[in-house]
Amino acid sequence: MQRHPALRWLAPAGVLCVAGLVVAGVFNATASPESLPRTTPTALIAALRTSDVQGFSGTMVSHLSLGLPELPALPAGDEETSFAALLSGSHTMQVWYGGPTKQRIALLGATDETDLFRNGQDVWQWSSVDGIARHLVLPKDRHRELGEVMPSTPAGITPLTLARNMLAAMDPSTQVRVERGEVVADRSAYDLVLTPRTNQTKVGSVHISVDGATKMPLGVSVFPRGSTSAAIDVEFTSIRFAAQPDRNFAFSPPPNARVVQETRTHDNSAPGHPAARTAAPATTGSGWAIIVRVALGKVAVTKARVGRFLKMMTPVSGAWGKGHVLDATLMSLLVTDNGRIFVGAVPPASLYAAAGAK
Repeated sequence: MQRHPALRWLAPAGVLCVAGLVVAGVFNATASPESLPRTTPTALIAALRTSDVQGFSGTMVSHLSLGLPELPALPAGDEETSFAALLSGSHTMQVWYGGPTKQRIALLGATDETDLFRNGQDVWQWSSVDGIARHLVLPKDRHRELGEVMPSTPAGITPLTLARNMLAAMDPSTQVRVERGEVVADRSAYDLVLTPRTNQTKVGSVHISVDGATKMPLGVSVFPRGSTSAAIDVEFTSIRFAAQPDRNFAFSPPPNARVVQETRTHDNSAPGHPAARTAAPATTGSGWAIIVRVALGKVAVTKARVGRFLKMMTPVSGAWGKGHVLDATLMSLLVTDNGRIFVGAVPPASLYAAAGAK
């Protein structure tokens, strides 16, 4: 993951889908945004990459329309507040940020919520619906932010994480332009537009709303090729930039909670996901056409209760073997009969080529 940062932007559409298969005050918001000075794409990208906001809190909404079939039943949990629910529909999250090692995200439902806390090395996931508190201790050298460490959770689809990973996916052929006049969460923002020129990706364009004052991303929209509707649309509806007290990131399990201690072997799954015990993903290709591949093995796929999901996919075969494919709006997913998974924002033909490569 560190050597291939571009693959992390696929988390909402791909890595989270794989995880689902495996488990079946510096600046204040202003009411009257001001016009922003002109800038160039190069200057704005540089400012975005070096933006160093130390603290903020706010509310964000996400809407994902990836064209995925309904996932098989997952372990006990409220449908609205399970992490797999983020794969479709609209969701509201509250976010607190206190720096690279202090974050908190609450995925809100009508009556329940799931909270994710990062405080130094400690990561807690709390589900109010089943009363389970999962605890993970990160290695001492793990200084990356929560969305980078755990892309298959709500942390992976915040505007901050998404924008960084979209920029990492850029290749030299990407067309870039800047527009002004955006207003996001009552703040003036630039619209940074990335348009891939390769036909080897399903991504048509990416719009990143960049705060005019802090240069922090306030929203990200990803449009499929040939579509005027975003498949991924995540943005803040309110935000306040200010230092956050440590208490916002501290979590103590309630007296009646069931505490589960988690261990992981790589960066590609959330606490509680059996994916944590599988081989780490690898990649092929580059830029917008990058493909993530995971070798689970036939037995692991069967035990992961993928059966119902595979029935919603199309049987395919070729020189690479046999399997099932999902050709969705923004991504394609291939599960081979021998337990390999390939996913990317690419046409299915690219996955078949990757599956047949030596």
